[in-house]
Amino acid sequence: MAIRELPFDLYVHILEQLTPLTDSAESVSTLVSCLATSSSFRAAASVSGLWEPHYHARYTICDVAKEQSRKQSTGGDWRLMYLERRRIDRETLDILSKMVMERGDGRLERAREVNSMFSFDAWNVLEIAASYPLPEIFNEPGVQERRPVPSHAVPMRFWAQMLLGTIARSHAVSTWGNLKSNDTPKALELSFACVSSFFLYPPMKVRISLGSLLKNGSAPSRSCPSLRNLRFSVKPTLLSAKFLSTRLNSPVMLERSASSVLPSATSCGAAVLKLRVVSSLSNMTIYVLFKNIPGQQFHLLQTRLPHLFLTTHKATIPMSLVYVFVCIAQKMGVTAAPVNFPGRVLAVVSSPDPCVSDIFVDVFGSRTQAILSLRDDIPHLLIQAGITPVSMLRYITPTSCASMLVRTSRNVLASFSIMPSSAVSEDMLHTAFYASLMINVIFMHDDRYLQNIIQHINRFLLDLYPVLVDSLSPLLNSPLREQLMMYCETVVEGEKEAAAALHPRSALTREVKFFVGMVFKHAAYGYVGYIYGWDVSI
Repeated sequence: MAIRELPFDLYVHILEQLTPLTDSAESVSTLVSCLATSSSFRAAASVSGLWEPHYHARYTICDVAKEQSRKQSTGGDWRLMYLERRRIDRETLDILSKMVMERGDGRLERAREVNSMFSFDAWNVLEIAASYPLPEIFNEPGVQERRPVPSHAVPMRFWAQMLLGTIARSHAVSTWGNLKSNDTPKALELSFACVSSFFLYPPMKVRISLGSLLKNGSAPSRSCPSLRNLRFSVKPTLLSAKFLSTRLNSPVMLERSASSVLPSATSCGAAVLKLRVVSSLSNMTIYVLFKNIPGQQFHLLQTRLPHLFLTTHKATIPMSLVYVFVCIAQKMGVTAAPVNFPGRVLAVVSSPDPCVSDIFVDVFGSRTQAILSLRDDIPHLLIQAGITPVSMLRYITPTSCASMLVRTSRNVLASFSIMPSSAVSEDMLHTAFYASLMINVIFMHDDRYLQNIIQHINRFLLDLYPVLVDSLSPLLNSPLREQLMMYCETVVEGEKEAAAALHPRSALTREVKFFVGMVFKHAAYGYVGYIYGWDVSI
């Protein structure tokens, strides 16, 4: 008896039940198998919508420009896009395997190849490789790893992590370089997110964390209204907001601030309304989402790194709070920017209404006074800081993203002298030092910072070509560029000589079975170790 086929929609419905998996191809393998069966299954498994959830589960990070190109070339077909990303995965892992097995400048060239060809498109597969299961000997007693252990898992993990850092740092340096020609308040979110790139935390994740703050602040509280209830009108002459309940700092302060923003505030409610919106947003930042860190902890690195103060260390410093405030305001359609104010950073909010002046916000001081008057408060604070009236203008205008980055990097460098050695790991210290040096050499063109980068680059093994040569050198002036290129050429020549120098331990001709990075268990004594080099004297 002939087997009757099911309706097409039922095939699709069955395949929709496959669970999207992040680090396993089991569900996708089922779809691929269906493509090779009957025509009905093949047609059902080719439906683009079936592949979309699997694509988003597997590929959370991408090169934005390359992703747009992929969508255009595939017509937005998620199946074709998934297969293209899997091709990139295979090529990336092939390059990674070659890096494990070779020595010399070949590794540097292969790092450049991955970065230039794939960039963030290789991120997810490298993350998987960087967390490959370890050989059984490394597991805790009683813990069994169900996943198969790939060949050379330890060096594969190491070089995958090195590649992740190279890709992220190369992108960060290029992003900061773009600020030289296009430094606008809108660039603040990405440029500061790139600080976390040095810690293997891509800017896409930082931006997702910022976006989630709007959701986390969506429920109104007694102290502050819902962020969703704050919206600005698209009318060019009126600034309006709709809100349920607004916590004002005080009626007296609000009235005084309104009069300084608009002389005839009593006849124009836009200024008062704008003050309420800004005050509510500032209160939301400090009361619901974050909190002020005590003064004795200002030096902690965790307060300056977006991937940390947005997640696990929400007690933070003024600059970080202003960053969050400005980014959330911009997402809500509010024109906001940081102000490079002495002492602690402020934010300034502008209005499309010409009759409403800018509003200055002390986000860190929101518990006492969020809105600062340009007529009364700002001059007094500047005089206290030793700023003369002639120089005041530069401290009350929106500052550049580059200035904020330099200020952050200087704070990081200054904190090293007072930070307890146990506060963070040595790796985090060196990485923060590297990021701060990079910011300063890009925007300040000081050869002292470049010299320090050169001295510490050995901790970031694969950065030589993708980061220093390809991304950093075009941003430097001629003397610094020549200095950097001479150093890079010296390193490459040294790597070539080291790779070419063979020191056979025996006159017998035989294939070398062991290499640096390989983990072993001693046959006689049972201890576990790894090969970190060759003793040429034996």
